[in-house]
Parts: sequence; structure tokens; C-alpha cells
Amino acid sequence: MAVDLALAKQHLRVDDDEQDFLISAYLNAAMAWVENHTGKLLTRREVAQPETRFGAYITLNHGPDPADVEIVYSDGGGDQIIADARVVRDRLYPASGWPSISTPAMIIVSYVAGYAETPADLDAAVLLLTGDFFANREAGTATPAVTAAVQALCSPYRSVLV
Repeated sequence: MAVDLALAKQHLRVDDDEQDFLISAYLNAAMAWVENHTGKLLTRREVAQPETRFGAYITLNHGPDPADVEIVYSDGGGDQIIADARVVRDRLYPASGWPSISTPAMIIVSYVAGYAETPADLDAAVLLLTGDFFANREAGTATPAVTAAVQALCSPYRSVLV
């Protein structure tokens, strides 16, 4: 389950609709924080990841479970070409060697990634952050105790590529 406005309002003990816009803003900020911290998308959706060159591999910046990967780039004449690749974990490897391009090009790696069902501890992290942002709206950052709790909830999901 991904946290929605109704659940966030229940967590905040807000019954009216007067602050929905504000709560939605804090909820979106909390979800973005958790996604950036873990490298995992909380909802399954399409990603368009720009790259400028082909290397030994391309790291997919978002997870989990990347699927339906497509790599499109422009050749010197402006034609769009689809490159062949295979996914190994969260990296793309060439199926038969990357194309040779002489100058940095705009390469777009499109794929679907994210949780079909968000883990409960990541939902809890989003709720804790949303509550802290709501209660301490002038602070500008999460309070240290909440930050420590949220990091502890998120740490098992952090992507570490070596």
C-alpha cells in the first residue's frame, strides 16, 4: 500500500479538508525523500532516464524490479535508434556490444520500476516524515529524532552498487 492523502490525514488526525493542499505537499515531499534515500520508487511507474554515453554498463537509477527496458538514442543523422541490452539486477549490459557514437549523445533509457505493493516500513517512514513536516512546518528540515527513525526504516532498502 502506498500512502495516500486519506491515510496521511488519518495519521495527522485531521478531519476537515481545509489543509488538503498543504498535507499533499508534505506527503509528496516525504515520498520523494524516501525514494531519493532508498533509490526505490514507492509506486510502479515508467521512468525516462537520460544518459550521455554508453559505458561497460548503464546503472538503472530506480528500482525495484526494472522491466520493459528500452534504450533510444540518436545517430549522427538525427534518426532514432533502439539499442539492444539485457538487464542484470539494476544494471543494463550490452547484448551484443553498445553502438559506437563519436560524441556525447542524448540517450534515453525507458523502463518500468517500483513497488507493486509498498513495504509497510517504507509507508511508516513516509507517514513519520509527513507528520514531522506538518508539525514543524517552519523548521525547514525533519527533526533529528524523526530523521533517525526514518533512516532506520529505510536502510534495508537502500541501493548499494559496487
